[in-house]
Amino acid sequence: MEPDTTDAWSDYWKGGRSASCFEGPDTEVRLTRVWNEFVDSFRDGARFLDLATGNGAVVRICAAHAHARGIGLHIDAVDAAAIDPVRYLADPSPSIEGVRFQGNVKLENLPFPDSRYDAVASQFGFEYATEEQAVTETARVLAAAGRLRLVLHAKEGKVSHDIDRRVERLRIALADDGPITLVRTLVRAAAAGDAGALSRAASQLPAAVETARRLVNEAPQDDAALYYSREFLQLWNRRDRYWPADLRRSIEEGWTNANGVAIRQAQMLRVARSSEDMKRISTRFSDAGLVVDRLRELRDERRSMQIAWLLDAHKPSGS
Repeated sequence: MEPDTTDAWSDYWKGGRSASCFEGPDTEVRLTRVWNEFVDSFRDGARFLDLATGNGAVVRICAAHAHARGIGLHIDAVDAAAIDPVRYLADPSPSIEGVRFQGNVKLENLPFPDSRYDAVASQFGFEYATEEQAVTETARVLAAAGRLRLVLHAKEGKVSHDIDRRVERLRIALADDGPITLVRTLVRAAAAGDAGALSRAASQLPAAVETARRLVNEAPQDDAALYYSREFLQLWNRRDRYWPADLRRSIEEGWTNANGVAIRQAQMLRVARSSEDMKRISTRFSDAGLVVDRLRELRDERRSMQIAWLLDAHKPSGS
């Protein structure tokens, strides 16, 4: 990840979010089944590595299912961001108490010995790394007969389609004349005593209010553009209730958060993989000594939409 993007993800995980995508109940159920099925093939005492773990969405599923099946696991989980799920999650599952989480670890340079893990996994994370190096490192740490399962963003999938809408809406709200950035400009001008800048920004306020009203139309659930637009306009309308320093601090923090959402969502779109991309990744794993067992779409059949890509591979026993 680029440094500014890594910081944006670190802030995201500190906020206590459990996963990186906007997933409805159907998607969550489907992905839980994907990981339960993966765990069913584990032997007792297996070593398991989760790549780009975030706040541990995958390891929480896998650890809970392994416990229910009486399978003991030794789990490591890494991320390029500064993660600490036990600290950041409001209600961390008891199943992750024994997980060894490590932040600031890039997939391109894993701090583990060769052939350490019986299973390696990643959900909506592997694609953020530099592909060639991440493939090489993943193959290196996988033990002989070890299994790999990756779930990756699909360029034409449901998640990418949803994020694309959200990115465009945030672009409008964060534009210089959009409600989020315009209120930030107003607050900065007021704090600086710049009457000219304050007057110019104030003349654009009615149009920004109208933009916020338009954002109500067809707003997706938990839409950041609409949420921050409303919050910023409300703070400005009630500015006399706050100390100027407190108002500015709230606005600056809110702008940073909204901009962080925009950075993360735009990056999700950039890393989403097409069918041709997945063929290339499969070839890279084959060249690295793995056998690709399956490459298929994960789909929401009721809506005839792709959710993600699923790639399964293993390292031959003699490796």
